[in-house]
Amino acid sequence: MKNSIRLLLFTLLICYISRDGLLAQNVTVWAVQAEQKVRPDDKPESSNLVWSENGKKITLAGAANEHVPFQVVITADSNPPAGLWMEISDLTSANGGKISKENIRFYLEHYIFLTEVSSPVGATGYWPDALAPLMNTFDMNAQHGVVNNRPVWIDLFIPKDTKGGKYTGAITVSQQGEKIETLIVELNVYNFSLPDETPLITYMNVSRDLLAEFYDKPVESEAMEKLAQLYYDKLYANRMEPWFNDMLIPVVTVRSGSVEVRFNHERYLYYMNTLKTKRVLFNTFPYSLRRQISAAQFSPEFNNFVKSYLSQVETYFTQNGWHDKLVFNSPIDEPNSQQAYEDTRRWATLVKEATTGVPFLVTKTPIPPKNHPEWGVFQGYVDNYSIHGNHLTDPDIRRTIMEEKAKGGELTWYISCDQTYPQPNYFIDAPAMDLVMVPWITARYDMDGILYWAFNFWEETSNPWIDANTFLDGVDCSEGWTLNGEGSVWYPGDFAKTYTGQPDVDGPVTSIRFELLREGIEDYVYLSMLEKLGDKAFADGIVEGMVTDVRNFSRNVTALYNARKTLAARIENLLPTDNQTVRPSFISEASAYMYDGVLHIQSPYAETVQAFSVRGELLFSIQKPSGAVSHSINRNEGEIIFIRGSSGWTKKIMSRGRRN
Repeated sequence: MKNSIRLLLFTLLICYISRDGLLAQNVTVWAVQAEQKVRPDDKPESSNLVWSENGKKITLAGAANEHVPFQVVITADSNPPAGLWMEISDLTSANGGKISKENIRFYLEHYIFLTEVSSPVGATGYWPDALAPLMNTFDMNAQHGVVNNRPVWIDLFIPKDTKGGKYTGAITVSQQGEKIETLIVELNVYNFSLPDETPLITYMNVSRDLLAEFYDKPVESEAMEKLAQLYYDKLYANRMEPWFNDMLIPVVTVRSGSVEVRFNHERYLYYMNTLKTKRVLFNTFPYSLRRQISAAQFSPEFNNFVKSYLSQVETYFTQNGWHDKLVFNSPIDEPNSQQAYEDTRRWATLVKEATTGVPFLVTKTPIPPKNHPEWGVFQGYVDNYSIHGNHLTDPDIRRTIMEEKAKGGELTWYISCDQTYPQPNYFIDAPAMDLVMVPWITARYDMDGILYWAFNFWEETSNPWIDANTFLDGVDCSEGWTLNGEGSVWYPGDFAKTYTGQPDVDGPVTSIRFELLREGIEDYVYLSMLEKLGDKAFADGIVEGMVTDVRNFSRNVTALYNARKTLAARIENLLPTDNQTVRPSFISEASAYMYDGVLHIQSPYAETVQAFSVRGELLFSIQKPSGAVSHSINRNEGEIIFIRGSSGWTKKIMSRGRRN
């Protein structure tokens, strides 16, 4: 009996020792940069741009008020472990600085199985995309089985008041509560902070109607309003804004032949003053008005209804000091016939007749297709354009882009299903660098922003967590490719537990694609900072080294990291510092306003300042010193004027007897 007990205890001891030995022998923990999609069979790397196996060190760099994401991967070739966990310490510097671990978030990368490919460089099989906030222990199970790699996305945010210097901390990886690996994190914080304001215009469509349909909630219900708010807040928290902000759509009522437009002012104060919304885009002829009038389109009665609506919207924005943020969008999306072109010009004319300089936006180029010159141009009617990416390689289009910008117009571009490789796209199996480079491509064309048609188009899939074929018509518009994740950049949060084992999320679950797009936007902020510091030529040189055009750009991650370091070094060189111990905050903002016939301009740079009418006429050009300057100008009351500084800023002002 005693011998049997001894044998049992010995066996249990061997099993316990073997368990720890198994962990040490069969589990590898390593790190990799964010701009690499780690698939289940990828082999562990001994070194890369952020990782060195020698010393188990992760090396990162970034400015204050910037996200610095990276990935830690657990690889197990056999006997897949369970009960895995990761956590990080605070990061501290030698001079007493600290980045609290509360600013560092962990996300479990969800593998989705793709049965078709999106492009010549796509592939079937498992791909990482959805990022579920890591709150529970995890294992190596994926959608249809066990995987060899389990990557964890780590988003390190550097608070805006963080002083420059080297910060260190440690990531602990454990199984069943016992430590299996420790990784050193070393972060170099630059001696500057990114501004809160994002210079890039971002029209990212999150549809409240589609959310209501997917979540099966009444679109106007309080529950739906709270849910939609979470989705929009996610955009703003990551330097993006909605294309059409459904939360700001006014109530339009037609009674006795009169139009009444009412606004939720409390909500507007939140979006305009708290969130600092850059643009509010309204349909020139919204459905709420369309369903209440029966007059023939473009008849005098019809035009009066529309112009009354447009005028009331402008008045509200003007009274609250938001006039320069308002844009009216053409009711005709991507006009593609002579009639559509003619009607678009009519809509633009209505906006110009009803408002004082409110821009009119169309999703088209300023000039007609080469095979249809008889359709006529939009120049002189349309102010702002969002241009299909396929048109950006046309030299005539590039020329007209610059012409329209010189007139004060805003130029954005968009990616859609028919933009094929080597152009970038939002597909799950597209190269990781694609979305990082979208803002870089924007800078290369000297455009103002980007547009994407849908973040939550889930009506054609059973569930985006398990079925990536989200846009069935994509096969036709892309000439046969299955567009994995088209129109579906986020995931509904109430399925996180079902498919990842992590808790459900109120609102959206982010994705690798979304996070990488934000990384590119932060790169764009670096470029903008250099422009504001008077070194646009240097920024342009870096961009030209990364991007030739929309079809020819670098997907080399090493080149990207080198470009980022070069930009940061140049900014540090141009910004004054106090013996490199205090990080200055970059908040240099230009301003311009009219008062009593005098134009007042403030910018921190000595530069050329020009004024243009809404028709593009040059009103004057002056060379100003750094600081403030005043210039007499005789314009009509209420006239819109565009003021542009050679350092890269543009302001739209209204001529009147008080500051706007």
